[in-house]
Amino acid sequence: MPADAGQLASWKFDPSRNRLDFKTDAGVQPKAVMLFNPTRLVIDLPNISFGKPTITQKLTGNFRSLRVGQFDGTTTRLVLELQPGYTLNPKRVQFTGENPIDWYVMIPVPERAAATIPTLAPQPNSPR
Repeated sequence: MPADAGQLASWKFDPSRNRLDFKTDAGVQPKAVMLFNPTRLVIDLPNISFGKPTITQKLTGNFRSLRVGQFDGTTTRLVLELQPGYTLNPKRVQFTGENPIDWYVMIPVPERAAATIPTLAPQPNSPR
């Protein structure tokens, strides 16, 4: 781990408010992305180390689990996995930094994923 890397000090997911709080001991600018198969919200904390084996917290409701671990040598990753069949709009995920080390993430309520069933469009009758 780089000597100047900060540490992830604490984290907590509140399923009743769909809110993830985390604190580091050094300033951080989180980055988030949605990944699929399975559907999950991935939050990377650059220049933050975890220093422990990956921890998985089982969740209930629309969320399956929260994993926290070291992604690479300089990035800690938090992964919030949704239950199968659910998705959320990543544009509605809101990060708020109360200061450079205290953050919370408001996560929209997951919704049932629309089943994508191919359908054939009716063809208009052509004049003969």
